[in-house]
Amino acid sequence: MRTNELRAFASKALTELAARLRPAVNASAGADQALRTARRIGDDWHQNAYYDDAEKYMNDSWTRLIWPLIQDCDFSAVVDLAAGHGRNTEKLRQIAAKVWVADINAENIDFCRARFRGDARVAYAPCDGVSLTGIPDGAVSLLYCFDAMVHFDSDTVRAYLRDFHRALRPGGRGFCHHSNYTLAPVGDHRRNPHWRNFMSKELFEHYCDKEGLRVVRQQVIDWDEAKSLDCMTVFEKTRAS
Repeated sequence: MRTNELRAFASKALTELAARLRPAVNASAGADQALRTARRIGDDWHQNAYYDDAEKYMNDSWTRLIWPLIQDCDFSAVVDLAAGHGRNTEKLRQIAAKVWVADINAENIDFCRARFRGDARVAYAPCDGVSLTGIPDGAVSLLYCFDAMVHFDSDTVRAYLRDFHRALRPGGRGFCHHSNYTLAPVGDHRRNPHWRNFMSKELFEHYCDKEGLRVVRQQVIDWDEAKSLDCMTVFEKTRAS
């Protein structure tokens, strides 16, 4: 083979190899960016005084908003995602056979360990902000997230839904309280009402469908003075991994 032909062959081979590697490189870069975004938002909730303040309203939220939507779910194995100081875990452990406390912040996990010390129903699963690290495949009957996902970046929401599908049992369900705020698709979410990130009722359902999850019911809700700011969605796993 002549020198020019060898150069052309080598150039073509390298171009093809680069094309094959590019998606993997892009995917890795995207995953790193998603982790950094989740970590940045999670950093807002280190030792946050909001946890103690919100505890006062938990009974009302549970009775008026949450329980009517989840009362027909299976509570045999529940994940409380972004548990904070455990105000939702406290409610869930009264009706669940097992509850995993999942949070990106180690001090929140430690707080819950102390709060629920001695309760064999409660386990702990520190997470990375985009997936349910430490939760086995197909182990969960209900994935629960209230008053936390409203702050998540849309890429973080999509990443969690993907991993929810992995962690859920066939027919298992999720309950997520997420943002319904669409007026600021760019910029710092902390400038939005109640720090709501960009998300909508419809986009959340779209993401569910992409990740093999079927929406069972949705309810748009007000948050304090902000009308239709949030949405609560119940969904279930509809196809095998």
